[in-house]
Amino acid sequence: MITTKLNVKKSSLLIYLPLIIFFIIIFLWHFRLIPAGDDLYFSKAYYEQNIFVFLAWHYETWTSRLIIEFFITIFAGLPQIIWNFIDSAIFTLIAVIIPKITFNENNLNEKKSLIYYSLSCVLVLLYIYTIDGALWSAGYIASTITYTWPLFFMLLHFYLVKKYLFNENNLNNLNIVKKLAIYGIMIFSLIFAMNNEIVLFIAAGAYVFIIFYCWYKKIKIPKSIFLMLFIIFLGFLNFYLCPGNQERYMKDTLRRFPEYSTFTIINKIDLGISALIYKFITPYGPVKFGPIYLTFFGALTVYIYSITKKKIPLLISMLPLILILSSLILIFLVGYSPIIAFMNKAVTEYGLLHSDLSHIMIISAIYAIVTFSVVYSLIQIYKYGGKKLSALILCLLILGFASQMIKGFSPTCWFTGERWEVYYYFFITCVIYILTVELLENRDDECKITDW
Repeated sequence: MITTKLNVKKSSLLIYLPLIIFFIIIFLWHFRLIPAGDDLYFSKAYYEQNIFVFLAWHYETWTSRLIIEFFITIFAGLPQIIWNFIDSAIFTLIAVIIPKITFNENNLNEKKSLIYYSLSCVLVLLYIYTIDGALWSAGYIASTITYTWPLFFMLLHFYLVKKYLFNENNLNNLNIVKKLAIYGIMIFSLIFAMNNEIVLFIAAGAYVFIIFYCWYKKIKIPKSIFLMLFIIFLGFLNFYLCPGNQERYMKDTLRRFPEYSTFTIINKIDLGISALIYKFITPYGPVKFGPIYLTFFGALTVYIYSITKKKIPLLISMLPLILILSSLILIFLVGYSPIIAFMNKAVTEYGLLHSDLSHIMIISAIYAIVTFSVVYSLIQIYKYGGKKLSALILCLLILGFASQMIKGFSPTCWFTGERWEVYYYFFITCVIYILTVELLENRDDECKITDW
């Protein structure tokens, strides 16, 4: 009996070993991060001003991120070790929630838990490497609390929605105190997450997909969902009516990008796409962002071959992989490739459409090839891998791409660094995770643990 209990404890510790190692790595990494930029600005406010007076002034003159900035001001003023620990915990919990949202926990055994938590940790490390420049650009404390903390709370919110709102048995088995705690966490996590306007739009988009899925599958929509939608509506009101947002928009337009006021919706969409392209065709772009794209297109290519076993689908899915590898090889062999230098000139301050015809045609052709490859691959997944899986991947890619397109609707498009891409690369990371899980599950004779 004692031996059995010890074996259970050892197994539990083994499951969480990747997460413990991940936390230690991230925690040690935090000691290399020096406060800078907005970190110092908020630290000064913490020591020299009344926090609530400062936040009220900032709301009137700069931003609607009242809740987020409250936490930034607190953690920027406290000893950095506190933020080091909590931020490391946040990243670790992101690595925990990815599998929990993905898995059907009833079919999850110890061996699979170890494998999939390890996979999640590795991919989140790749994700952190990819967005490191984004987190550095305004100061690590300010950037993580503004961007990655809302990401965590959004994931937590939708995990609780999945586990409790769409599974009444889980909710009904709880006593009244636990039910109130679940709803409290669910509501707080949503409110914190949507205080970042990008996450506000992402959360709204996610609920649109959820509601359409429920209607399509004739699933009863839980009444609590309408409460969450009402909270999101209040979030939009806060965003649009905040005097600081309006004042900042006018100031940024006049100071940074006067021509922006003449842009049409097409120009703004072009600007969002161009900003994404530009990151990849700068001298360090393929080296910095290449690994996550290689992993994404590599996983997609291998998965397409695993379900089709045909050469044509394999070759089409490989096209983006070939383009990226070619760029990397040219850079390593001849330095900053003349081809990439040529492409770099294509993206003007006003977007791709303001470039000359030759640049527009070449960039558009490359983008069309990549888009065609991804869409074709999704069609193959729909045919061979399942409708739900292809729909899930499509929704994630749409949310990620839309979160990048929003960048074009801000006059600070070229001045915010990579911060707006935090969510874009996260959704790519999620798709990599899902494809890898599917590959491993297809090789396993046991019951699948995925929910699609």
